[in-house]
Amino acid sequence: MSQEKRIELIKQLLEEKQELSTKDIMEEFGISQDTARRDIVLLAKRGEVRRTHGGILPLDFGRSVPNFQSRLTRFTKQKTQMALSAVDYFKAHHVYFVDSSTILLKTCQNLNMPLTIVTHSLDNCMALAEHNKVTVKVLSGTLNHENRFFYSNRAMGELQNVAFDTAFVAASGIDENGIYLLDQGDAEIVGLAVKRARKVILVAEHQKFINKSYYRICALDKISLFITDRPLAKGQREMFPKSTEIKVASKLK
Repeated sequence: MSQEKRIELIKQLLEEKQELSTKDIMEEFGISQDTARRDIVLLAKRGEVRRTHGGILPLDFGRSVPNFQSRLTRFTKQKTQMALSAVDYFKAHHVYFVDSSTILLKTCQNLNMPLTIVTHSLDNCMALAEHNKVTVKVLSGTLNHENRFFYSNRAMGELQNVAFDTAFVAASGIDENGIYLLDQGDAEIVGLAVKRARKVILVAEHQKFINKSYYRICALDKISLFITDRPLAKGQREMFPKSTEIKVASKLK
């Protein structure tokens, strides 16, 4: 395969996965480390990617959050592993809040036991409708068409009357001050659900440490368990209290 052809395929793969390491490129195309590095150097020189230590990112990575449908098209094996890992933390006859995210949608698709789920996600509701053992309660409000969740002041009132065993939440950004979402209405609903929950489980990819958003859901000391796709760097782990359990889904069987 010519370098130009491989370059085009690397760009397509990057669009799908949103991050590639040198090793990823080597394994995908069966090339040496030196060849992969030359491809990375050429892409960076042309201004087509952002080079990082050990790999590449899209130029706009961290500057915007793709909408729900766009994120669905980028669903990876690692996300599936995270979703299935989250399934293990549901128990029969408990009451849960489940946030709107592509990973948690996959989690909902794999639940079928007698429990109650409250959600503001249109897609979670549709997935859970296929499983007659699950009691589904959908928060009222106006549909956000881009990210497919419902929001209203009435929904906030509905949450005030529920005590959740666990809230499963996503994030579009993580920093030392907490976890964030891009939409204010979304963040208000999820933030209140966190306050109403005895336990909070965050399900998010490691790249969210780069992709910061505007509206905070909660501080990191509210997170009991963080399910992610890669081991955290030392500085990232130190953002969380020692009591927060970290589960790397790719390491789970």
